[in-house]
Amino acid sequence: MKPTRWAGYSAWLGAWLGAWLGAWLGALLVLAALCGAAHAQPLRPRQADVVFNAGLVPPKEDSAWQRVNLPNSTRHTTAWYRVDFEAAASKTGEPWAVYLPYLYRGGRLFLNGELLAHIQEPSPGTVIRWERPHLVPVPAASLRPGINQLLLRIPATAVAPDHMPPLAIGSYMELLPEYESRLFWVRTMPQFTVMFSLIVGLLALFVWWRRRDETLYGLFGAAAVLWGIRTLTFVIEVLPTPAWLAWRTIYHGATGGFVAVMLLFAMCLAGISYRRLTWWLFGYWLLGPVGYLASGGNETLIGRWWAGGLLPIGLAIFVISVVAARRQKALVGLSISLGVALLAGVHDYLLATAAPVIRAFAPDHAAARVFLLHYAADILLLVMGGILTARFVRTLQAIEQLNRTLEARVAEREAALAENYERLRRLERRHAAGEERQQIMRDLHDGVGSQLFLMLSRAELGEVGHDELVQALRECIADMRMTLEALSPENDDFLQAWSNFRFRWERVLEAAGVACTWEQDAARPVELSPHAILQLLRIVQEALTNVLKHARAQRVDIRLRTDERAIAIEVQDNGRGLAGASPHGGHGLANMRARARRLGARIDIADLHPGVRVAARLERDMAVPQRLEAGDQAVAVA
Repeated sequence: MKPTRWAGYSAWLGAWLGAWLGAWLGALLVLAALCGAAHAQPLRPRQADVVFNAGLVPPKEDSAWQRVNLPNSTRHTTAWYRVDFEAAASKTGEPWAVYLPYLYRGGRLFLNGELLAHIQEPSPGTVIRWERPHLVPVPAASLRPGINQLLLRIPATAVAPDHMPPLAIGSYMELLPEYESRLFWVRTMPQFTVMFSLIVGLLALFVWWRRRDETLYGLFGAAAVLWGIRTLTFVIEVLPTPAWLAWRTIYHGATGGFVAVMLLFAMCLAGISYRRLTWWLFGYWLLGPVGYLASGGNETLIGRWWAGGLLPIGLAIFVISVVAARRQKALVGLSISLGVALLAGVHDYLLATAAPVIRAFAPDHAAARVFLLHYAADILLLVMGGILTARFVRTLQAIEQLNRTLEARVAEREAALAENYERLRRLERRHAAGEERQQIMRDLHDGVGSQLFLMLSRAELGEVGHDELVQALRECIADMRMTLEALSPENDDFLQAWSNFRFRWERVLEAAGVACTWEQDAARPVELSPHAILQLLRIVQEALTNVLKHARAQRVDIRLRTDERAIAIEVQDNGRGLAGASPHGGHGLANMRARARRLGARIDIADLHPGVRVAARLERDMAVPQRLEAGDQAVAVA
């Protein structure tokens, strides 16, 4: 590696170490201030006399008292500690108190030979471990001017060594803030930690359960739940003796499990595969609780050796986080909090094992027995939760961006589909227009064309008179007009074509001397295809032509009715009727039936005696209009 690269790496590592050490020292100073480590006014004896005596009454003055420094630890033997202090006569009337920062197994306090307080002690059926501090009020009558004698009995215990704390004696109001501060940090704060760790951990595990691929949420949830269980040791202070072994087994299992899960979390976050390591890590995790059960609850064996083995795992977590933080700047906070947690874990291990190094460099801090890991772990869990929250927010933002992209793509696809649909619709219209042209051309060929050809042939043979020829030409012209009106651009509306048809036929009927009435109940436009319009009008035209040519009628009624489903047309005259002819006979009647059949309409021709009624009914869904393009219209007309 090049020297410049070595220099850059060293500077970077030095900055990180400086930040971690600064955070560590800052935490120590804050906790020392909050726990009230230095109060000038209360009496804080540094030494006491001790005698080992299992009696319940204070030992005599001539017992084998020995001078010891405070704090002092006892193991498997009941001890009496004696502290002499002087109370000024001017202050004996004020409320006094004795402050004990810890007294794990309880005990009895005597002042000047009288019982001052009895803090619950272990019994054959109960195990006691007080994590809370104790503030024992001193009655004014028990305190005398001059030298006073305070005796503290600490019972023997087979669970773990007990400690005589560095007590403080003084004004109740002076000691109260120190007591309340420590009570909050060692008792109330763990209660909040337990509650929030279990709630947040279970929520994270629920997320992981619903989405198994989110491994980080599962590991974070497991770490939070395990830490919440482990922190219960500061909350549960009284237990039945049979439950103590099971509880301490759970405690050690939760401690090791938290460290193991944290290693997996760091490796997963750094993108390192941990499949081969899982079984070894799981084995060492189980070694603690299983070894504790097998040894019958040997706290020294598990607390010193197995818990000490967790420190290298913590160091590995820290190193992985540092490497990951170099690649992902968002993990800088995690590496710092892991560094603080590692230092706090080393501190708590040295304090719990009464290592000489911590007593040599920080005797007052060692005497206060302030454990820091559960504060550092809270900060670590907050940072982990923050990382997952930021990751969740980024995921939501990515989903929102994806949704916007998808919406844009869908809009583009919809526009393309709309264009394709419009193109297809135009093709369909052109196809329909072609069919319409073919049908109209056939009608023109079979109708006007054949009639003109027939009249031409007869005229060439001299078989047609002038009047007959004129009438035939008029009929051809009327048929051509009706065809052009049906094909006009605005004539998808049947009512407009009907109005033009009515206008022409009213004049024809009037000229022929036939009275006519036109009834119409349709006001809204009725859209039909040009072919349907033309066929309906030709049916009516055929019926009116029969009235003029054959019926000898004086009156004809034409009715048009429409609704949402059908169009009905009736033509009824008062002529001589079918004159005995068959309903199926006659060229005109056959034409009407043929046109109705091609159109899909129903037609009924009835002889009324007198008169004939022609009724046609067309279902509207049988004649859906297909609008023609301008070019198609021109071709159709041509």
